[in-house]
Amino acid sequence: MWSWAVTMVFAGTGELPFRGESLTAAAFAILNSEPNVGRLPEPLGTLVYRCLNKDPAARPSARGVLGELVAAGARLVGPMPPAASALATDQEGLGSQRAYAVPSRPPPGNGDGLIGGRPASGSRSARHGSRPIWRRRRAPVLLAATLLVASLGVLAFNLPGSGTSSDRLTGSHAPVNRELAAEVAARNQAIDWIMHQVNRAAMVSCDSQVCQDLASRGFPGELTLGPMSTDPLGSELVVDTATIRAQFGGRLISVYAPVTIASFGSGNARIDIQLVFDGGTAKYRAVEQAALRARKTADAQLLGNSRIGVSAAARAQILSGDIDPLLPLLIVTMAAIHPVHIVDFVGQSPGGGSASLLRSVELATTDKAAHMTHAAYLDWMQAFIGAQTAQYAPGWVQQVKLPSGQAALNITYGAPSPLS
Repeated sequence: MWSWAVTMVFAGTGELPFRGESLTAAAFAILNSEPNVGRLPEPLGTLVYRCLNKDPAARPSARGVLGELVAAGARLVGPMPPAASALATDQEGLGSQRAYAVPSRPPPGNGDGLIGGRPASGSRSARHGSRPIWRRRRAPVLLAATLLVASLGVLAFNLPGSGTSSDRLTGSHAPVNRELAAEVAARNQAIDWIMHQVNRAAMVSCDSQVCQDLASRGFPGELTLGPMSTDPLGSELVVDTATIRAQFGGRLISVYAPVTIASFGSGNARIDIQLVFDGGTAKYRAVEQAALRARKTADAQLLGNSRIGVSAAARAQILSGDIDPLLPLLIVTMAAIHPVHIVDFVGQSPGGGSASLLRSVELATTDKAAHMTHAAYLDWMQAFIGAQTAQYAPGWVQQVKLPSGQAALNITYGAPSPLS
């Protein structure tokens, strides 16, 4: 991968990434200097830079690089050679070591919401003009993908036990296609969840591909975590893809983002939505149980309020302490004006952890104790919610019809939820 990266730099810029006036000077630069990859188009530039890491264990695999190039728009021009088991085993063994040796890449060319997003210290993803640039510079990336496929063929040919027959060299590429399809499926599921569940005031950190997809669908706050990034501070959520895991390793969870809110896919294609806790993982571990107790105490007030009706299902959910703290506050305030009836709480995320709280409540749209017509009662509920300030305003409010046939008003707060 190091040699492939050197080739890509020379093909794309006409210069070598390590220079010296003599062989000795060039060797010294290779051992001690940071590579200069020029202005290669993304994601090629970032991938090439990672491949030139001094530590072989920190370099991405050939198949990993190819997967990112294909995801960015490059197309395979022929069948992919089958993965050799020995190579796959080596790559898996190196995966847990990569994050600790990835250097920061130098700058190119020269060496009021529910949970407000803070200005990020890192560079934001380029939303305007990135696609035209990609189209203009697509040829170098397509060439890189083609050469990478060719290099994979050489690897498969030379590995012990791989054989030299033509059927081995051009064997079925179905496993690779399945891997790429799994990655695309998980990424689409994660992006759909973010678009429908995440507060628009939240800042989301992600790799370049996910951030580009979010920006193209109009999500307002995304922070790209490339090799130039040192941490996801300034964001509320991190989209933990294989690329992010390779960059941060266990440090992402042990230092910054301690708990999973949602999870999609499996294996290397798995994508976790991680909560970035203010104060870091150590502080989260220290306050986690106290936050749960605080939620249970606040939720118990719903059960003790005679103006709040509660179904059997909602009662069990209230006792769990798994309700977004903003919902009880909203419900108690509403009940101070007119009685309300809780039908259900919903909204826990797929595969979520202890921070995946119930962020939606379904309230009955009629209540005899309110002595109001159905239309007047519903108008009051919607007007009350619409009058809330940004800090307490739900993200989504809509009328729904429950499986039982009962009409309800669904009130949803966006992720991430405050934990107490």
